[in-house]
Amino acid sequence: MSTDSIGSSRKRHRAPPTDRPSYPRKRAVQACHICRQKRIKCDNEHPTCGSCMRLGVQCIYRENDKSTFDPASITILQRLDTLEGLLRTVLPTGIPCDATVSVQSSAVGPLNHLDSPSLERPNAGAGAGAGYHMNIETALAWPVFQQQGLEPRESLCALLQHRQSPSPELTHVPGLEFESSSAREMFHSFLRHVHTYNPVLEVAEIEQSIRTALFDGFRWDGRSCLLLLIFALGAISGARPGDTSSDFLRSDEARKAEQYFVAAQKRLGGLLCQSGVVEAQVFFYAGVYLMATLRPLEAWRMFVQALACCETFPSRQPPPAVIHPDEATPQRSIYWTCFKSELELRLELNVSRSCALDLTYPAFFPTPPLGLKSEQEAVWYYYLAEIALRRLGNRILNHLYEETGRDRQTQLDATVDFEEQASGLLTSLPALLDLGAATLHQSPHDHDHDNEHDQHAPLRFILNGHLIDCYEMMYWPFVVDAIHDTLPPDGVFHNAFVQFARKGFAVCVQRITQNERGFYHRHHGTWLMLRSCTRSALVLIAGALRGLTALLPVDWMSSVEKVLHLLRYWKDEANDAADRLEVLEGLMEGLAAGGL
Repeated sequence: MSTDSIGSSRKRHRAPPTDRPSYPRKRAVQACHICRQKRIKCDNEHPTCGSCMRLGVQCIYRENDKSTFDPASITILQRLDTLEGLLRTVLPTGIPCDATVSVQSSAVGPLNHLDSPSLERPNAGAGAGAGYHMNIETALAWPVFQQQGLEPRESLCALLQHRQSPSPELTHVPGLEFESSSAREMFHSFLRHVHTYNPVLEVAEIEQSIRTALFDGFRWDGRSCLLLLIFALGAISGARPGDTSSDFLRSDEARKAEQYFVAAQKRLGGLLCQSGVVEAQVFFYAGVYLMATLRPLEAWRMFVQALACCETFPSRQPPPAVIHPDEATPQRSIYWTCFKSELELRLELNVSRSCALDLTYPAFFPTPPLGLKSEQEAVWYYYLAEIALRRLGNRILNHLYEETGRDRQTQLDATVDFEEQASGLLTSLPALLDLGAATLHQSPHDHDHDNEHDQHAPLRFILNGHLIDCYEMMYWPFVVDAIHDTLPPDGVFHNAFVQFARKGFAVCVQRITQNERGFYHRHHGTWLMLRSCTRSALVLIAGALRGLTALLPVDWMSSVEKVLHLLRYWKDEANDAADRLEVLEGLMEGLAAGGL
């Protein structure tokens, strides 16, 4: 297995540009019911396809359904087959790709057993040992930091709950200013900065809701609530950052956004007893707004409620109901989006000792809408590729948290296999999302400087971030073993483990470099970026304290300094950022005093 630099992609030959579309001109055939439900390729043999014949089940075709996808949709679905096929493989170690994520609650030593098949809170107390839990709190409990005299810190939840309430002038809403020009401006900002990355709305329907609201005003129903959240996100997401995050909170954009959000809050209560697509969208976007304003605990509760709405969709009930494609697309899209948003926050927050919802990733992918326009093709490529990368990350987490034997050869084989999976995903991406492009380090809010040839750079930026997540998970056990001096003794295993540990430290620097241009922008993933970059800085400092400078990238110290600047910007708005800033500054002072 090659040890080339992380994130490199294979060169591929591209056909010269032509004026004609590159989509294959063919009619989309209809798979049988079983193959459609299993999301596998159907050979369309009649009267029984090959898959149903092997399974010994009745093969049924929807003979009366004459609908077809347009060429762009066919292309996306073919790419989807490739991505899904890569993730449906079972590892040599026998780890299924869609297993349930389980995190051990262990006070001492590495993960070597499972307490239960549920997602439990990792013990990050002072006695925690070398557990492979990927969060800041567990890292702070490592002996290498405790030996520096690090004082006990408040829990993450306590830090997040200390957030000050919004000022009265922000929450008082005597009457919302609402006119056609401002509504269009906020809506376009929402489409550009929010909808692009989570295409779960029908744009035409929202445009109709805007026209209705301009004529009748805001009602007390779900669609008006959704519209208010769209305007809140549009107002806050398009604004330029100030010198600090607190400067932005005093801006007119922040005031307008909070007023729209408060108006939406007043309508949320009436939606709690309803379960439809609109209700799920409302709670999801309420969570997105709370994430953009660095309120992750409150956002998680919104994502839980949104996912609860999705769990009652007919297509989620076993056996899956046959529903019309026009209904399936928005249902599956919002379900996927709520699922990944709730899961990534819960893993970071450690807010529950048991999982009330099934963590198994569903077998289906969202289906591109019928009549997909060419300009929407890149968004759907991105959306499906993001899901594929998150599923790969879920497989790696299963291995990281559930592996019980931790045989060294098995661990190496699994890591090599994961690297091949990531490489396969990179190869399967279309040219417009090629992660080897020169604009990898462009943040999602650099749209305004894009030219027509670089309009997909923000999508590549986010996909590359998810790819870095996957690599960090792959190499995390080796980094932890290196920091705790538990690497194998000299020999073949030692050399391989050292190589993977070196890659893991390189990922930490790459993550910080990748995110630097988006350090001061406000969006759905801002708080998660603060967490991941801080975690990377802690790992680099731990490596230096352990004397592993030979494994650290030469620019590791400048990367840590970048994270210090990041935390200083957000510290007035996020108490956990202020606390972690204090920790990092103290550790860096200790390193300087020690002559490093």
